[in-house]
Amino acid sequence: MHFKGRVRTVSSMTSHHHHSAPEPWRSLPEGFAERLELEAELSIPVRAAALEYAARALGAAPAAIVDLGSGTGADAVALAEYFPTAAVHAVDVSAELLARVAAKASAVGVTDRIHTHRVDLNDDWTAETPRGIDLAWASLSLHHLNDPAEALRRVFASLHPGGVFVLTEMMGDESFESGVAGGDDSSAADQRHHGQAVHGRHREHDWAQLLADAGFVSLQRHVHDMVARGDTATGIRYLEMLQHAGLPDDPTEEVATNEGGPDELTSGASDAAFRSGRVVWTAVRPSRESLETRDTDVAVIGGGPAGLAAAIALARSRRNVVLVDAGEPRNAPAEGAHNVLGNEGIAPLELIARGRAEAESYGVQIVSGRVSRVSGQIDDFTVEVGEGAQRIRARRVILATGLVDDLPDVPGVAAGWGSTVLHCPFCHGWEVRDQRIAILARQDVPLHQAMLFRQLSDRVTLFLHEASVPTAEQWEQLAALKVDVVTSRVRRLRMEHTRVRAVEMEDGSLFDADAVVVSPRFNVRTELYEMLGGIAGEGMFGAEIPVDPRGQTAVSGVWVAGNAGQPMAMVVASSASGMMTGAAVHGDLALSELNAAVSQRALESADQRAAESADSRGI
Repeated sequence: MHFKGRVRTVSSMTSHHHHSAPEPWRSLPEGFAERLELEAELSIPVRAAALEYAARALGAAPAAIVDLGSGTGADAVALAEYFPTAAVHAVDVSAELLARVAAKASAVGVTDRIHTHRVDLNDDWTAETPRGIDLAWASLSLHHLNDPAEALRRVFASLHPGGVFVLTEMMGDESFESGVAGGDDSSAADQRHHGQAVHGRHREHDWAQLLADAGFVSLQRHVHDMVARGDTATGIRYLEMLQHAGLPDDPTEEVATNEGGPDELTSGASDAAFRSGRVVWTAVRPSRESLETRDTDVAVIGGGPAGLAAAIALARSRRNVVLVDAGEPRNAPAEGAHNVLGNEGIAPLELIARGRAEAESYGVQIVSGRVSRVSGQIDDFTVEVGEGAQRIRARRVILATGLVDDLPDVPGVAAGWGSTVLHCPFCHGWEVRDQRIAILARQDVPLHQAMLFRQLSDRVTLFLHEASVPTAEQWEQLAALKVDVVTSRVRRLRMEHTRVRAVEMEDGSLFDADAVVVSPRFNVRTELYEMLGGIAGEGMFGAEIPVDPRGQTAVSGVWVAGNAGQPMAMVVASSASGMMTGAAVHGDLALSELNAAVSQRALESADQRAAESADSRGI
């Protein structure tokens, strides 16, 4: 993973605005937002480390993230870019700052995954954000609240069991330093006093104790510095802003009068520096203890439309269900899901979020994590999550693990996948109608795609790339379709964020394009099925799990829903598959229970008859 974004800081010039109630940031002090933007740049190393800590603690890709006190939006954007399948909910009380969040999201093409909520953090912000989130993030936004302990309790309640909280706060004194040769140590020591005057309140909080009191475990503490140096452009602007702030007892006066004064700041020759300590906490909401030992009726592995639909069907029949989700929905990069009756164009992550909320409303327990092993037999399966960190015992198992798209190894394809690089005319064809459509062939001539996309646009070009030369019949068919053909190899796609702009050939020539169609190759996830003794079959697109129409496999007690058994199923078909499989598993359990009840009744009747016979004989 790569780090992009920021950690928002609120330092000396502004922190004293944090202490009154209600939240004062509805109307921002002059220059405040600009200062946050500078601090965002200066805090890149701290943010990068915090993102890495979050990823380590999570173990699996998060589906839902809440950024509490999102400021100008650099944290929210960084989270969206670092976790490319997650929906990020940015919470702030300032409309001006939330507008900056939206602008940043638009600039990098993640508008569909960043949702803004204007809420005072002193109020119950959980009423405005999703429940059961995977990652909560708060950077320098909790220490000024009226009741930080209550805020932490709200964070805890909003997280899924196993969810992670990353908290960044200030620590230690802020200091202005000069590296001028010959300067004595006392001058730097004299300058280490400002932080206590204006940042004293945050040091009153014992975050370790507050986090533990809220119920968090696995606390980890990391110490960093935010540093503004007088020899960098951003550092100069930040130090100048401190100088011009005119705060009482402001040691920037010393910066302006020592050998690193304003002239040297302007020229970039100053070795003055401002240093502010940061502490990054990672904490985990513990997983339900019951999941370690408790039997459940059904373990559903996979939290996409099929898995959620199966879980809901079972839960509505009063079955105990645990659903394990690694948070990697296949269609997460897409801007919208189509052909979803009544929900046309819904963002895939929003669809998943609604499904999760619906499942939980019926009592489904959702565990965030990756299944590392599954074993056992009917009525006694064991599902291990996170290398055995959690174990779930289940009577039946539903595999809704989907498939992985095998994309052509052409630069630009992955970046545009799900946006302007697509494969299905029914899923995304309408959105590229009448546009310049490039079809990128692989081994075979994709005549089928040419035919279907030609129905949507009269500007379709086939790039043979790796494909063999068309037969005479295929040339005639392509000519009849009025599809242009380019026979040379493709070097790369010219992209603008996720948008295709052109197809570049190996000889350097360019062909303008608005969308690129690739030939589909699917890899069904068969590993867990094979762990249970199943044998994968070979389908049109590669390995697949053989199932009957209800999703039952050859392994007794193991069922499959969605793309794991039907690689061509779209969202609605996957949901329908999940519902049918869930109903079938409930029926299988009900029949098993009925047979057991009949056997028990017969046994009890036999015992009663034996007792009556003994009584009649006077035994």
